[in-house]
Amino acid sequence: MSYGVCLQMAAPLRAADSHRSEMVSQLLFGETYSVLETTRDWLRICVTDCEYEGWISIRQHTPMSDEEFNEYIKTPHYRVINQFLYLRDMATTIIFPIALGSQFPIPHDGTFQLGGHQYAVELPEEKPLMHHEGVTELQERLLSVAFQYLNAPYLWGGRTPAGIDCSGFVQNVFASIGIILPRDASQQVSCGQTVDFIQETRIGDVAFFQNEEGNIVHTGIICGFQQIIHSCGYVQINTIDETGIYHQGLHRYTHQLRIIKRLFD
Repeated sequence: MSYGVCLQMAAPLRAADSHRSEMVSQLLFGETYSVLETTRDWLRICVTDCEYEGWISIRQHTPMSDEEFNEYIKTPHYRVINQFLYLRDMATTIIFPIALGSQFPIPHDGTFQLGGHQYAVELPEEKPLMHHEGVTELQERLLSVAFQYLNAPYLWGGRTPAGIDCSGFVQNVFASIGIILPRDASQQVSCGQTVDFIQETRIGDVAFFQNEEGNIVHTGIICGFQQIIHSCGYVQINTIDETGIYHQGLHRYTHQLRIIKRLFD
């Protein structure tokens, strides 16, 4: 088994070994993977955290030895909770952005090493959380990250504030509080405990929606009383009830509710 790490802001993960193939997800900076298959220009990989498979260009592959990989996944990581953060490659002096949800080893004296490169970074000061009555600290942390995606455009397979899909949004937000979810909504629905009634929902519950055939095709996060934040066209907040999502601007329901799950106490 061979391993790699993403050193770009976002590397497309495709359904097949072609640049014309559908982008099914993205690797963010600092995410690792195992290599399952190699062709001349492509690698079929399995993402370490969520075990999602797809193809990446060999030109975006940074190999890791077994020792480097095992040491890295055991090392405490800093996870980016700002929309963007800037790194400086100390060898080339190139400064480049990485996105919300990216990760890297906790820096020492403002630097860290990853994939044979050394980077300098200035970590932002932690902003105090908002405190709302009846809302736990974990829920406040989840909302703080979720709201940073507001107005981010919808992008099939996307996982950054520059473009994100519904399940990528849910996956990234929960990763920020240490809960690793599968990549797709149809996989995420198997997680957690069922909430029987919409009136019993609370902040952080995850709602799933079905199409006419009964397939799970959409997801979002409860962010207040009868409110849901989700990526549809762009990341936005809409009303939710026992029927589904009601879009005030369109004056109609846009998604049919299937089930609501609770992922943490």
